Amino acid sequence: MEETNKMALASMIAGILSIVLSCCCGLGMIAGGLAVIFAGLSRVDEPLSSNAKVGLITGIIGMIFSVIAVIVLVMLVGAMSGTLGMLGGVWR
Repeated sequence: MEETNKMALASMIAGILSIVLSCCCGLGMIAGGLAVIFAGLSRVDEPLSSNAKVGLITGIIGMIFSVIAVIVLVMLVGAMSGTLGMLGGVWR
């Protein structure tokens, strides 16, 4: 039975969390960054284990989702502020 690399396991957990937390502003980006860092630190002399590969891939996906979520949030706030400004002019 092979020994589990704890950094690779931490990378996998952080990567999965980054996807789950990608809708929270910034938390998915932080967890994704940690997943990528942990995946890099997990390979000492051997190639990436399967857990580290999963952590690396899910961390990158979680960071991409986080960036998309922030862009959508900024667009929605911008659209709502323009709409509220027009409504404020109508109701005055």
